[in-house]
Amino acid sequence: MEKRGFRSVRYVAAERDVEELGAVEPMLSFATGDGGDEEVGDLARQYLDRVLELEGGVLSFGVDAEPAPELTRSSVQASPLSKSSVVRFAQASGSIPIFGSHMLVEVGADGKLVGVDAELAAVQGTSPTPTLTAEEAAARIAALAGVDPAALQGAGAPSLTYYHDDEVGRWHLAWLFRDLAVAPAGGASHEGHAGHEGHARRGHGGSPRHRVVRFNYLVDAHDGAVVFHYSSAPRARGKAREQAAMPSKCQGLDALGESQEFFGQAVAEGYELSDPMRRMRTFDIAGGDISADPIRLPKQPIRHGGADFGGDYQAAVSAHVNVGRVLDFYRSILMRDSVDDKGMEIISVVNCISSDDEAPPDWSNATWWDGRMWYGQMRDAGGQVRSFAAFLDVIAHELTHGVIEHTAGLIYKGESGALNESLCDIFAMIIGNWYRVGADSDPARWSWEFGPGLGSPGMPIRDLSDPRRTGDPDHMSHYLRTREDEGGVHTNSNIHNKAAYLLITGVDADGKVVISPREAAILLHVPAAPAAAGELRPHATRPGRRGPQLLPAGGARAQGRGDRGGLRAGRDLAGGVTISQVGPPVKCR
Repeated sequence: MEKRGFRSVRYVAAERDVEELGAVEPMLSFATGDGGDEEVGDLARQYLDRVLELEGGVLSFGVDAEPAPELTRSSVQASPLSKSSVVRFAQASGSIPIFGSHMLVEVGADGKLVGVDAELAAVQGTSPTPTLTAEEAAARIAALAGVDPAALQGAGAPSLTYYHDDEVGRWHLAWLFRDLAVAPAGGASHEGHAGHEGHARRGHGGSPRHRVVRFNYLVDAHDGAVVFHYSSAPRARGKAREQAAMPSKCQGLDALGESQEFFGQAVAEGYELSDPMRRMRTFDIAGGDISADPIRLPKQPIRHGGADFGGDYQAAVSAHVNVGRVLDFYRSILMRDSVDDKGMEIISVVNCISSDDEAPPDWSNATWWDGRMWYGQMRDAGGQVRSFAAFLDVIAHELTHGVIEHTAGLIYKGESGALNESLCDIFAMIIGNWYRVGADSDPARWSWEFGPGLGSPGMPIRDLSDPRRTGDPDHMSHYLRTREDEGGVHTNSNIHNKAAYLLITGVDADGKVVISPREAAILLHVPAAPAAAGELRPHATRPGRRGPQLLPAGGARAQGRGDRGGLRAGRDLAGGVTISQVGPPVKCR
């Protein structure tokens, strides 16, 4: 078999002729065009079987007769943005899941196939029966982490999975341990560029999201080698409200001293920073330490006697307003209902300290952690305390981590981790400029600095227009291979950042923008779900596999053609690895 262990199957209906489309038509079709999940799932499976049958040649792996893959439907997700449904399937071999396998089928509202995007495996060369017990595998993790095996007691039971090591071309039967609170010795990473020569940590300080470690481990179930480990993304948690409530219009000064209007909620004592329409609440921990265990949150959101909060709650007003702006963008532009697309409530907590990361009262960070937004503060050049709640771009970046968690689920390591960081940076730029410069504004007028003034000394954290300005790579030829920072996720993200900058600012021969910021946001968001858009897979960029795509590769939403200035430049910049060559979306009526 091939060294990679996986083969890609990609089928886009818009690229096929009538005869080819007829060959994949299933027996089942929608009666009304609004089939439920079961009906859509059954239809998607029929399409997938037909496509795999027709594309069977790519699944040979050098074997004469490849058996039909063992697939299980894992989810059905409707997309109001594309008016289609995306059905995900997982592959197994002998009922044992295959790590990194991925199959998606996108079906339109009319029951027609939009596309299939799959990576399938043929497991060979390893016994399906473990010779190492789960307890023995846990002991190997403890040895790697340098902790007593007793520290792993109480962890969830591991499961068996097949894992392919692309570097050596070998399959492993492995025990998969999830969310262990131990890091490999020397392997815990922090925000920034710690350990990268010439890059001191800058911008965001440490935070519980990076300090309170959670790692997933894969241990060979035969020889006990720890074959792979990666940081486990924090899990967002929704919380149902007890009853519906009406929003009340309020006002107050934000952390920049500017007057803001926002929605709160009337309560017996006056008004509180709860927006029942957007499902968000804002709390003041008043210098509370989030390094403490347990963290002691106030029992209720910030309250004030009148609808005018004045200047006494500036950090809270900024957090409340800026989170609301991000959620409004998600809903109005991306048609996304909050971070999880299911209306989850967003909790903001201002005036935090984290004594394990920085000496109080400073904590130079804002972070999405444990399903909440936490905001610290820092002193500016004039000695004034400024809350991180003032930075809309930072908040948009952090909340987008939650979106990725609920969509592509990109593993936070190596190239997939760099893509995770990059997508957060890109949406931070789009959302920040959307409100700062104006909706649908000319990107030539935008600031492309992420966290301006928060870097060192006085630099931005990152500059999407010129990553070299902050000492970061802007081309795949300068990709940093390192064990630090989860494989350089905050460094290598800048390669993709520069490609996105060229995409959004690209113009045609007449100087007109090829893809508007609104269209770019939609195209960048869509790959988190639909198959035809080139799904970003959780383990998206193993060496040798087809690289993740920033945009659809000629799919149903990219049928326009014309000058691709920014797109072509982005592809060249990335060394032909991560950017697909596509045209801009076309408006129809």
